[in-house]
Amino acid sequence: MKNILTENVLVKSIKAYPVLRKRFKTYVKGIQKLPEGFTENKLFYDYLKVRRNNPEKRVSMSEYTIFGFAGLPLSEQKKYLTDTEATLLMRPYNAPSEPYLKDKVCFLKTFSEFISRDWLYLPEATAEEFGAFLEKHRSIALKPPLSSWGIGFKKLNIEDVEDMDELFNQLSEKNYLAEEFLESDPELARFHPESLNTLRVITFRNGQRFQVFGAGLRVGNKGLHVDNAHGGGIFCEIDPKTGRIITDGLDEHGNTYLSHPMTGVRFRDQQIPYWDQVVDLCRRASQTLPCLRVVGWDVAILPGGKLELIEGNHNPGMNIVQAPAKHGVHDKFAALLLDFYGPPELAAAPEERCAPGV
Repeated sequence: MKNILTENVLVKSIKAYPVLRKRFKTYVKGIQKLPEGFTENKLFYDYLKVRRNNPEKRVSMSEYTIFGFAGLPLSEQKKYLTDTEATLLMRPYNAPSEPYLKDKVCFLKTFSEFISRDWLYLPEATAEEFGAFLEKHRSIALKPPLSSWGIGFKKLNIEDVEDMDELFNQLSEKNYLAEEFLESDPELARFHPESLNTLRVITFRNGQRFQVFGAGLRVGNKGLHVDNAHGGGIFCEIDPKTGRIITDGLDEHGNTYLSHPMTGVRFRDQQIPYWDQVVDLCRRASQTLPCLRVVGWDVAILPGGKLELIEGNHNPGMNIVQAPAKHGVHDKFAALLLDFYGPPELAAAPEERCAPGV
């Protein structure tokens, strides 16, 4: 018989309170200006109220802030799609594609048609090959093969290496992937030159039917080399029909930026170059495997307008198409899933073949 004390929701909430309080106190330090009428304590208790009123959403601290939930009516909160909800909605449709998108090495091999950058998977390489790779590119990007949100990303310059063999052994043991470090086309680099600034394009595909659900621009900040919001970056929404930025910038603490704080480049109304070609690349990439349904593509525009596919995400978050403009997409997204693929119990296809050319 289960212990009623350990299973009781109230008891669990009481136990979780100190942890949440500590995490919130750390998180709130990144908020430049609290919502009008809110102190730090009032904001924390309102956050707890939002979590209590939306148990199915499992609202994170960042989602609470960037969606503007402070003081927002419950009916408006319900319009937003949290990462937890999005994952649960997409899982029945996207499960077959996960192995091809989640593992970075598998992704590079599967989508090689859309990838020109040089790469080396260190567990399958030698120290000599790693040394030659670094000597060739001088600056490289190091990534754990299964990471997300920019976690574990490192930029390595050849002049920073003291012991090549020792470094190779350390990285190889952790299954690191090495890639040549890419730079953005000047039109995107001007926002923040130190990072590769990428486009997130969320697409639906079923057979020959294709639609861009939403899109956004992600740029780095504070001289860091990652553009992901969880790594301190700034994001804004793009009109998928025109490729024009339609919002100001936003970071994971809900701070709004009319222009980039380091370079002064404005976000709103800027035109993303080569937008039609970006959409076409995503369209063609989505046809690579029959099981690709909803994918969040990360696309870079390199100098000279060359397009490079960076990643594909099998459970893409929807923050970038909700938070900057403060419009929830829960119902729109759920309806489009049904329209494209039907009910999840019918769309699930665990035995579906998912291989190039099949």
